[in-house]
Amino acid sequence: MTGADAASADAANAGIRNADIKYWEDLVDAPVRRFGPLVVEGALMDHLLDLMGEKHPIHDDAAFARALDRQERIVPGGFLHSVTSGWSVQHGSPAAIVGMRRLTWDFLRPVYPDQPFWFTTETERSAEIDERRGTIDSVRKVFDAEGRTHAIGRMSLVVLRRPATAAATAAAAAGTHSDEGTAR
Repeated sequence: MTGADAASADAANAGIRNADIKYWEDLVDAPVRRFGPLVVEGALMDHLLDLMGEKHPIHDDAAFARALDRQERIVPGGFLHSVTSGWSVQHGSPAAIVGMRRLTWDFLRPVYPDQPFWFTTETERSAEIDERRGTIDSVRKVFDAEGRTHAIGRMSLVVLRRPATAAATAAAAAGTHSDEGTAR
């Protein structure tokens, strides 16, 4: 665990938490979450491309993109990850994520600026690390109005366990009741 992970875990376990934060236990058997529609507006994409220095012509030049049989320039994959992650937090609820182990995306079809898309997030696998943390392997699918999949993201995240659960697990391991604090 890094120093930042430890600080986050200590803060959560000290009772500094938002009631809406999702912990590992909340995500293990969570239903598929669906979000959207979202639109990456062309003007916003231009601003972000300039800000980030992303100048690949497939993202920046409509004529170049059309010469490659695209309808229009395409939204960069990194934008899709960022936008869908932010949207999940803003319109769902934040999760007590303290680390990322892996992140991969498969891009099947381009996503174009100014066209709506939707996405789902689901838990594929989970595992306990220790009494304070667990892993969640999630799958995020980006699709259009006709249901065609455009991108599939896979993430392996380290997520804090619910503080009360972590305390009970630690107490059980030590042979005490968390509410009594006495050895048995």
